[in-house]
Amino acid sequence: MKKLLIITLFFCLSSIASQAQDNVILKKIRQANAVVTSFETDLTNTLMKSNKKTSQDGKLYFISPSRFAALFNNGKYMIVNEKRIKMDIGMFHGTFRLREDGMMRSLSNIFLYGFQGRCEDLARENNYTINVNEKGSYQQVCCNNKKKSLFGIGYKTVIFNYDSESLMLRQIILIDNNDSVDTYTITNIVYNIPVDAKRFEF
Repeated sequence: MKKLLIITLFFCLSSIASQAQDNVILKKIRQANAVVTSFETDLTNTLMKSNKKTSQDGKLYFISPSRFAALFNNGKYMIVNEKRIKMDIGMFHGTFRLREDGMMRSLSNIFLYGFQGRCEDLARENNYTINVNEKGSYQQVCCNNKKKSLFGIGYKTVIFNYDSESLMLRQIILIDNNDSVDTYTITNIVYNIPVDAKRFEF
C-alpha cells in the first residue's frame, strides 16, 4: 500500500511539473506573437481526406486583432473582417455573421488566436484540453475537443506548430471528426508591414 501511494504521488508531482512547464511555454508563445501587428506570407493548404490528398497555394494577410484573408491562386478564399466571414473553401460557401459562441466564430478564432499565440484562450472558450510537446523544429500545441460531435461537424483536434527558436507560428493543423487532416503552412513571412485594407473587403 505504501509503495502504491509513493508511485501515485510521483505521477501526480510529475503531472504538475509538466503542466507548469507547458504554462511557461504557452506564456512565451503568447508574448512572442503579441508584438505582431500585421503580416503577409505565402500559404500552402493541404487536405488529406479518405486517403486522397489535395493542395492549393496562395497568400495570407493578417491585421491584428481581427482581420485576415487567405486568398488562393485557384480563386478559393477565406476572409475574416471583424464581425463577418466570407468563404469559398471546403464545405463553406457564402458570407456569415460571426455570432458569439457560433460555429463560424469558433472557426475564425482558431486562425486569429493561432496568429496571436492565444492558445489558452482558444482552449478555454471551446473547453479543449491543451498540451505542449517539442516535435522536430516545432513547439507543438495540441488542443483536443473533450466532446464528441453529434453530427460529425467540427474539429476534434487543433494543432499549432510554433518555431522552437522564435516561437512564431508556422503551421495550423485541423483534424475533424472524420479524421480528415487540413493543414495550413505559412512561409516567407514579413511582419509588421502596411497591409492594404482592401484585402479584407467583401
